[in-house]
Amino acid sequence: MLRPILILCCLFLCYSSNSFSQQSGFEKRFADVRSSLVSTNSKEALRVADSLAKNSKTDINRIKSQILLSFVYQNTGAFSLAIDHALAADKLASLMGMADFETNSALVLASIYREIEILEESKKYIDRAKQSIKSVNDSTTYKQLQIQIIQEESIQLIKSKLYDDAIANMNVALETKGYIDVRNPESLLIRSKCLIILAECYAKMGNYAESLPYLKKILDEVYAVETLIKPFTYQLLAESYCNLGQLDSAKAFLDLELPYVYGSNNIELKKRYYSTEAQYFKAQGNDKLALGSLDNLNKIEQQYYNTVKIIGNNLVKNNIRDLKILRRNNLILIWILIIGTSVLFLYYFIKIKPKIISNLQKDKQLLANIDFTDLNQNSSNINKERPSNPDYQISLETETRLVKKLNDLEDDNFFLDKTITLGSLANKLMTNQKYVSFIIRKYKNQHFNDYMLNLRIQYIIRELESNKVMLDYKLSYLADIAGFTSHSKFTMAFKSVMNITPSQFIEELRNSKA
Repeated sequence: MLRPILILCCLFLCYSSNSFSQQSGFEKRFADVRSSLVSTNSKEALRVADSLAKNSKTDINRIKSQILLSFVYQNTGAFSLAIDHALAADKLASLMGMADFETNSALVLASIYREIEILEESKKYIDRAKQSIKSVNDSTTYKQLQIQIIQEESIQLIKSKLYDDAIANMNVALETKGYIDVRNPESLLIRSKCLIILAECYAKMGNYAESLPYLKKILDEVYAVETLIKPFTYQLLAESYCNLGQLDSAKAFLDLELPYVYGSNNIELKKRYYSTEAQYFKAQGNDKLALGSLDNLNKIEQQYYNTVKIIGNNLVKNNIRDLKILRRNNLILIWILIIGTSVLFLYYFIKIKPKIISNLQKDKQLLANIDFTDLNQNSSNINKERPSNPDYQISLETETRLVKKLNDLEDDNFFLDKTITLGSLANKLMTNQKYVSFIIRKYKNQHFNDYMLNLRIQYIIRELESNKVMLDYKLSYLADIAGFTSHSKFTMAFKSVMNITPSQFIEELRNSKA
């Protein structure tokens, strides 16, 4: 049977609150749940966590309370609820552009899916965490998250029986410096988490004697702290001593573990406790008590596998549903394109083409009335009145109509459409591209591309100045709002128009509104 210390990190590994400082009543209650309550009184832990979620006033506290609820639910095996709350935290962190919380929530989801044996989904979130951490600026937080990613990857290696690789990873993590934050007691437990993973590696390799020094060192570090690390350490000590034949020591640590088994209601701790207890009774020759322990273990495992099966089925259903929606949307898009193209052709032949022919006839009539004997005398005056344009064959009526229509489109924010081109703008104006270019050059004093960039930048500037909430949006989101296809294009365009970057402009706005 797999020794699920692998799962231990889903309970205390990935939930380390990287930038959390205990400076308020919220922080005090948050820390109480994460440490003492979750390990000694699961019902009270859930009550307090739920209260914190309902009364959170800031986005940071909302994210933290959702992660806390996920932690508490995962602790007792309510994996569906744990996933829901972790996804809620992940969504809010992404919206606020908080890279440290995005990394943290990705690790939370990775640990949950790994615990319920959906490893592909777990690895997906590990990769997500590796991407998000690149945007974490605080050095201490970055190192804490980096070690947690290594820890989660090491647990994946243990599940694949690559123990030597997992040991090498943990030694690298233990040699890392600068991850301790005196304001965050959780960071002090990172070393203990590395040690318990090392101890698990040696135990799974059958080297139980080698695991003991690491476990005893953990007890020295968490002696005065109520944390789930302590009962899991008791558990691994009992298991190691049992396999070494030192049954008195095994019984002593089982007794120390037992209050946490009932108090925490931790499904993984219960499974491991009853497994080792059965092993102990069997070694004592008491088969009846051993069978009772195994019966308790089977009940818990049945509950666990039923839950995992439901989540697995839901995940498959969601994937099938998403695939069906994608296919349906693609089919709808194809029909829209077919119908739209047909309508455009009809509109062109019924409305646009007759107008073009009519304008050409008017232009021909105008040319027929010109006195060409005076053309050379008046050419200099004409050039002064009209901009130089080799394609200039536009009537005054058409020119006026196009300028008015272009201004109306500006009022409708046509430039926010990412797919707009000179050709599509010409279609909207019911004319050709040469006429549109001429109108933009003459009345807007710009070429088409510069014209579009200026409209978009001026639009987002107005939005930022009128809506202070947008000052907290990610630049990629602002770029999308303004009609840009990428963050980098938005930044380059903004700087070319305003001579400063979007970040500098936002900072100046914040300072002016302070």
